[in-house]
Amino acid sequence: MPRKKPESPKISEDESWREDASKLSYEEALQALDVLLGQLQDDSTPLADLQRNHSRASIYLERCDLLLSQAEQSVTQLDPDSMQGTIHEDNHIE
Repeated sequence: MPRKKPESPKISEDESWREDASKLSYEEALQALDVLLGQLQDDSTPLADLQRNHSRASIYLERCDLLLSQAEQSVTQLDPDSMQGTIHEDNHIE
């Protein structure tokens, strides 16, 4: 009896979008979010596409929130007297 080949794990659509979004800058994620919001506001978009676009928009919004939070942390960690921070190897300012 022949053996079945093990199936490679399938990446869900959301996981794929999340992986793609993780490579985007804030500006790129915001632009992608803007495009998706335009599509969400289009009355002629089918319901299935609306649901998919909503999921994808949520992922881009999470990316924007993460990048804004990281920027806020680096700004709040500056020394108020010298307005300088320490740059670590991972390029985060503290």
